[in-house]
Amino acid sequence: MNDDDAVDALKSLGLTTYEARVFVALQKLGAGTASGVAEIAEVPRSQVYGAAEDLEERGLVDVEQSNPTRYRPVGVEEARDRLYRQLRSESDSAFEYLEGVRSEYDTDDEESEAIWTVRGSTNVASRAAQLIASAEENVVYGTEYVQRVGPSVRDALAEAVDAGVSVTVISESDDVLDVAREIGARTVTVGHQPTPNMGADRVVMADDDAVLVSVRGDDAASETAFWSRDTAFAAMLSTLLGEFVASVSGDQ
Repeated sequence: MNDDDAVDALKSLGLTTYEARVFVALQKLGAGTASGVAEIAEVPRSQVYGAAEDLEERGLVDVEQSNPTRYRPVGVEEARDRLYRQLRSESDSAFEYLEGVRSEYDTDDEESEAIWTVRGSTNVASRAAQLIASAEENVVYGTEYVQRVGPSVRDALAEAVDAGVSVTVISESDDVLDVAREIGARTVTVGHQPTPNMGADRVVMADDDAVLVSVRGDDAASETAFWSRDTAFAAMLSTLLGEFVASVSGDQ
């Protein structure tokens, strides 16, 4: 990591560019005047004063009332703790406000005959895990790829099993089926055909009223999924998936 990387990291914690550059410079100097900081930080001296005052308000810089004024940064650990606390406080405030907005405008009914798109393997896995966690009666999870049974999905499936939900994993991959057996899920082996037969990368069905189907892009990380709950579309796909599982498992 270099100075620019450190500045970018501090910006992600809420500092402005000038604040971050001044703070890095002060850590190098130990203490310094605006002129000394400006030279090290490559920040106009006129901007150093304002940045230093803001850092003082954040509790990251002490100011010596001398002539010229000198600035001293707090220690690294103290700065870390202060920035983390400030970031968490601001984040908590923002999310509390957002929760209030959702409640005020009654936006919790997110489905309303909608089909939603999720892009990126990490995001798709997170949504799949959420759907699995929402199930109260049954879950069907299908994929050919063991990487699609990563920690978030595996944990959600295991928790569903422990909660008494009927969990079925369908795949032609022995590795996927081995994971399913380890967590106590019912397994259905599919021989040399997509799982199910719709070119999907992974499929989730929860309680016959929520479905997710994903397809892979040029690489595994470019996975894209669409999902829906309590819609005619979800009901149709749930029926098709249920019939598919019945046909390959011999439950008809």
